[in-house]
Amino acid sequence: MDRRQFILSGIALAAAASLSIYGWRQSFNADTSNRELVLSALLPALLYGALPEDATLAAAELARTKAAVTDFMPFLPVRQQQELHQLFNLLAHRISQLGLTGHLTQLAALTVQQRLALLDSWRDSFLEILQQAYHGLRELLYGAYYGQPEHWDALAYTAPRFR
Repeated sequence: MDRRQFILSGIALAAAASLSIYGWRQSFNADTSNRELVLSALLPALLYGALPEDATLAAAELARTKAAVTDFMPFLPVRQQQELHQLFNLLAHRISQLGLTGHLTQLAALTVQQRLALLDSWRDSFLEILQQAYHGLRELLYGAYYGQPEHWDALAYTAPRFR
């Protein structure tokens, strides 16, 4: 993040906080459209190189992974569910997204390389909350993708057999 992005992020966060544009409690509520928007933007970047090159097959893989995320979310502890809902809601709104990403552009409009750079900046951030967001998303999305049996061959994984 360069100096200009840092200053713009600070201004946006200060404006959002002072004007109470985004209700803190409301951000904990599950909004499937926000989750869908964020997953549609971040999954292709996070799974870059693992998805098939055929666009139709890649779209099917992404749809299955989104469904797996949706199916798995209720099994997470309530606090983690709330944190993920809050992250999805914050990333779906432009002002809070500017504060978290440094980009005013919607996530889906960013190139895959820009999304990868964004995720890398979260991973390497000095702010622990951004690191937590990165690791939480990564674990959830990798688990949803690689938890599907059709992806086990690429990992040379064989499921244990129970008697």
